[in-house]
Amino acid sequence: MSILTNRLKITFNIEAIKQDFAFIRLTRERKKNWSGAVELDYLIGKEFNAAAVMFQYGKYAYAMFKKPVDLYQLLSGIRANKEFGDNAVIEVPPSVLRRDSEECICEAWLGQILLNSLSSSKSRFAKYHYCNLTGSLLLVQDFEGKNKDYLDVAKITLNSDYLLEVKTVRHRTKMSILSELKKTSDPKRKKELQNALEKPYYIFEAATGSLRRYLPRDGEIDAKLIYIECGLKGKKASTAFLEFSNLDSFYKSRAGILQHVISRINEDLSKYMNVDFSTREIDKAIELNNTLLKKPEQLRLLLDKQLINIVDKVNNKESDDLVTTIKTFLYPNYVTDEKLISCAKRDKEGALNFRIIHDENYYEKMKLEDEYLLSTDTIYRQHLTIESIEAISNATLKTSIKELLIKRDISSRKLNLFDWAKLQLTGIWTFAAWDEDASHVIFMEISPNGDLEFHKIDYQNIFDYQKFQNYRELMTDNCGNKIRTLEGLVISDTNDINQIFCTEEISLPDLTKIEAIISEVDTALPENKRTGNDLAALIQQFIINYYKKDSNELAMFFDELRKFGSSEFNKNSFRKLLNERLKTRSNAAIELRHYLLTQHQIRLNFPKHKESLEDLFDASLNIKYFGETEQEAYYFVGGQRDNIQFSFKDACHLRKIVAVNGSKLIFRQLLPTMDVDFVRTGQSTVIPFPFKYIREYKNFGARTV
Repeated sequence: MSILTNRLKITFNIEAIKQDFAFIRLTRERKKNWSGAVELDYLIGKEFNAAAVMFQYGKYAYAMFKKPVDLYQLLSGIRANKEFGDNAVIEVPPSVLRRDSEECICEAWLGQILLNSLSSSKSRFAKYHYCNLTGSLLLVQDFEGKNKDYLDVAKITLNSDYLLEVKTVRHRTKMSILSELKKTSDPKRKKELQNALEKPYYIFEAATGSLRRYLPRDGEIDAKLIYIECGLKGKKASTAFLEFSNLDSFYKSRAGILQHVISRINEDLSKYMNVDFSTREIDKAIELNNTLLKKPEQLRLLLDKQLINIVDKVNNKESDDLVTTIKTFLYPNYVTDEKLISCAKRDKEGALNFRIIHDENYYEKMKLEDEYLLSTDTIYRQHLTIESIEAISNATLKTSIKELLIKRDISSRKLNLFDWAKLQLTGIWTFAAWDEDASHVIFMEISPNGDLEFHKIDYQNIFDYQKFQNYRELMTDNCGNKIRTLEGLVISDTNDINQIFCTEEISLPDLTKIEAIISEVDTALPENKRTGNDLAALIQQFIINYYKKDSNELAMFFDELRKFGSSEFNKNSFRKLLNERLKTRSNAAIELRHYLLTQHQIRLNFPKHKESLEDLFDASLNIKYFGETEQEAYYFVGGQRDNIQFSFKDACHLRKIVAVNGSKLIFRQLLPTMDVDFVRTGQSTVIPFPFKYIREYKNFGARTV
């Protein structure tokens, strides 16, 4: 079993690159990065049109020019600028690898600048040429969207590890930013908007479907057509990882954009580089099947004889309604004894306390004491804000119950949501996470029977310092800061220590097959199979030659199609009628769709049966563990097959496990700790669930009366 990832395998044709392109490197010692450098506009944005520019890192910027180009004149013009001396701008050759101190453009940087050239001018006419000075590839997948005030742009980058990444970066029109700036009274927001107006300006280039830098030579342009990188207040730019309901949605998703970029490379850059996604061989797979929160009877057992208390700190009509909603949700679905549900003015020890309060802004605005209180070892609290009442659904309340049960486990120092004994681990296993806010390491110790113990190790406490220091060194960088990608430590009963790192490498489903299938679904009905009579004839052939069973529904479907005569159907209308008349999952409907696909190449829907889903989406399902050596291994956690609809919101990031200080790899034994649905409601967790307990324990307060 193998999967693909976004790590590229690139084979460069250096001779072809040298034949067609020339490269220069500009060096600037100033600390400011190149992204807003107006120098590039007037140095290489006037007489010379660069096919691409690249300035991802540090003090260097690279420009690539299509030959023939007068490099002597270009370099002389740049060196005449006071910012650049003779050595600050030089010609550099392309190379596969850097050798010693060789000055060149190579490896991933060479790949990135070639990639950036995909948005360079393709016009045959010189007056329409422009220089792509963005330093990256900025693709616009939805310029015809309803709201033109902003664009969510796909920024395509190839990092130094050859990982091809798609990030969503919001760009707003200059007019939109000026309008908000005029209206806002918040000094902090005013400053953010003023800073945005100092950033580079972009315009949309329809010919390449990308953003390019606005240049002085473009003249005066309407502020509604100038785009600047800037977010909307309180709204984060995001794009689903994969959509496959139709081709348009597919190409707007991050996975579809990756597929599009690879296709463009193969079409436009194959002369210069061959590109493939890397393959990973899977060593172990665990199917996700834990459904603790899906079955009412399982939650009912966990809530058996448990007192639940509702504390209304708002006391208005809306909060009264919310109290009723909570009661109705709990009884009789999850709590069989109504007497266990109480309403009180104060929290109760040992109860699961729902607290109805206002949000933080309300208390700040009214100059009142915030009613939000931390949970303690004796009082478990979950807050619901009245301002979010419209978003409080049964799913929200189920999540609240789950959060309270985790807090109950922490307080009782006993795992009840997971059967730890089934792992058959000996001795005490320890999980350690860094509390950046308080410079603590928090340890959670789990005994074979599921008993818990927590420790906050403070480096200011001389008695704990040595123990803290031993683990601190494994969790911090050379500057003493927490390692950015480290998610925690796992320590076995034999003191083997494994680090968990999150990487930017992601697993990829079979995008080529998925794209082909969606394309088949979106393809119109064949020209001679579009009318009611044509389609009725197909149904008749199916009944006589293939189905050979009595079916009133099929006969009625045939008669109904005949009534349409020479009127044409589009595929969507035909699919809808078929599903209505035969029922979507009936044997007749399933066999008819199979017949139309295999005998007439008419694909009506995306296949959702088990074998197809596993074939297409194996790289996004279940727990996969691989790449194990003596000191390292990788894994990722996907979704459950039964939960697949027509999208995956997030990609599956590969996580790297490292055994340190001569330790053995022990993480494989902990893979089942991620087959739980109580960390992320309805989804499995991507790191062992004890780290969720540590996060909750970090937020526990001191005991209150």
